[in-house]
Amino acid sequence: MEVRDKAKRIWTRIKNWKTVRDWHIWKLKLVDARLYFVSMIVGLLTGLVAVPYHYLLYYLLHVRGEFYASRPAWYWHVPLFLLFWGILVFVSWMVKKMPLIGGGGIPQTRGVINGRITYRHPFLELASKFTGGILAVSAGLSLGREGPSVQIGSYVGNLVSRWTHVLQGERKQLLAAGAGAGIAAAFSAPLASSLIVIESIERFDAPKTAITTLLAGVVAGAVASLVFTVNPYHLIQVAEPAFAFFIQMKYFLILAVIISVCGKIYSSIMIAFKRAYAQADTPGHVKLFYLMLVAYTITLMQVNLTGGGEQFLLGQARGGSTDVAWVAAVMLLHFGFSVFSESSGLPGGNFIPTLVTGGLLGQVVGLLGVRYGIIQHENVSYVMLISMSAFLVAIERTPLTAIVLITEITGHFEVFYPSVVVGGLTYYFTELLQMKPFNVILYEDMIHASGFEEEKRYTLSVEIMTDSYLDGKLVDELLLPERCLIINVQRDGKNLVPQGTRLIPGDQVQIEMDSQDIEKLYEPLVSMANIY
Repeated sequence: MEVRDKAKRIWTRIKNWKTVRDWHIWKLKLVDARLYFVSMIVGLLTGLVAVPYHYLLYYLLHVRGEFYASRPAWYWHVPLFLLFWGILVFVSWMVKKMPLIGGGGIPQTRGVINGRITYRHPFLELASKFTGGILAVSAGLSLGREGPSVQIGSYVGNLVSRWTHVLQGERKQLLAAGAGAGIAAAFSAPLASSLIVIESIERFDAPKTAITTLLAGVVAGAVASLVFTVNPYHLIQVAEPAFAFFIQMKYFLILAVIISVCGKIYSSIMIAFKRAYAQADTPGHVKLFYLMLVAYTITLMQVNLTGGGEQFLLGQARGGSTDVAWVAAVMLLHFGFSVFSESSGLPGGNFIPTLVTGGLLGQVVGLLGVRYGIIQHENVSYVMLISMSAFLVAIERTPLTAIVLITEITGHFEVFYPSVVVGGLTYYFTELLQMKPFNVILYEDMIHASGFEEEKRYTLSVEIMTDSYLDGKLVDELLLPERCLIINVQRDGKNLVPQGTRLIPGDQVQIEMDSQDIEKLYEPLVSMANIY
C-alpha cells in the first residue's frame, strides 16, 4: 500500500511537472514573438542613428573633396591642417575618457555579448562614438564606417533591452540584432549583416540570434535604402570573361595564392604597427601630428584616397587608370596610410580599407591578366570584385559574410560562384599560413589588457530552449566544466534555488566561472542550452 501511494505521488509530481513544462513552452512562444518584435524596434532605431552617421560621413567627405578640387590658395592649408590636427587631438581625448569607443567596435561588441565588457553609460558612449567616428574619418584618416555602425547598433540594443526589461538571456540577442542592423545600415545588406554576427561577433548560430539579427537588419536596411536610393556599387559594370574551365581554375588559384600571401603580410604589419604605436613613448598629440601630416599630404595628391578610400576604389572599378605600376603604387600608399590610421586607435573600422586594398590588388592582377592576354580590359572589374571578397576572407576569416556582402551590395550574382571558389581557396591557404582573424587578434589584445585581468569571476546568462541538452535536467545532476557553478535559476521573474530545480524551457540560468575561461567555454555552455 505504501509503495502504491509513493508511486502515485511520484506520478502526480511527474504529471504536474509536464503540465508546467507544457505551459512554459506555450508561454515561451509568446515571449519569442515579443523578442522578435523588439528586435525590429532595435533595427528601426539603429537605422535612424546609423544611417545619419553614414550620410554625414558621405556629405562631409563630398564637401571636403569639392573644396580641395577647387584648388584653394596656399594660405588656407595652414589653418585647415591645424584644424584637422586639433580634431584628432580632441577625438583622442574622448577615447581616453571612454576607451570603449576607440577602434572599430566589433571586438568591443563581441566583448559585451560575451559579458567581458559592460556599457556603463551607453547613451553617452553612443553619442561619443557617433561624433568621434565622423570627425576622425572627415579629417581624412583611412578608416571605415562599418565598425562604428556595428557598435552604435549594439549600444541601441543595450538601451532597448534596458527600456523593455527583457529577460537576461535575451539581452545579448538584442545586442547582436543591433550590431547586425548597424552593418545593414552601413551597406544596405541585411543578409550579410546577420552572417557577420554569426561568424565574427556572436560566433554561435542559435536560431533566435539569427532570426532577431535578420529582422533588425531588414528594418535597418530599409531605412538605409530610403536615404541612399542609389547604391554606388551597383554602377560598377561587370563582364564575365569567356575562357576555358581549366584556364579559369588556374587563374583563380593564382589569384587566391596572391591574395593569401598579401593578406598575411597585410595583417601582420597592421597588428605589429598597432602594438608598436600603443607602446611608443612619444606624446599622443605628437603622434597625431605626424599622422595628420601624412593624411594631409595624401589629400593634396589624391583626396579620394583619404576617408577610407572608398570613392577612389569606386572610381577605379568604373574605369580608372590602366597603368599597373601606378595602381600598385597607390595600393601600397593606401595600405601604409591605413596602417597608421588604424594604429591610432581612433573610432573607425577596417572593413572599408580592407575592401579598398583588396579591390586595388585585384585591379593589379586583372591588368596583368590583360597584358598577357588572359582576360580583356572589360573583365578587370570582375576580378576586382572577386578580389575584394577574397581579401576580406583572408583578413577577417569570415567567408560567408565576405561572399554574400560583395554579391549583395553590388547586385552582380555572376561574381558569386567565382567568389566562392577563390574565397574557399583563400580560406584554406590562410589556414596553412596560420592566420588569425584580424578582429579576433584585436579582441584578444583587448581582453588581456590590465583592466580585464583584474576581474577574477564572471557570470554567463543562458536561456534554456525546448529540446536542448539542459531541458528537463536536474541542476544537481549536471556535470559542468571545472570551476563552473550554476548560481541562480530565474523563472517567470522569480529566482529559484538551483539545488533540486529541474530546468524547463524559458529558464534563465546564470553560470559562474573564471573570467579567463569565458572564450573557451562560451560556445560549449551556450550550446547545452540552445538547439542548432
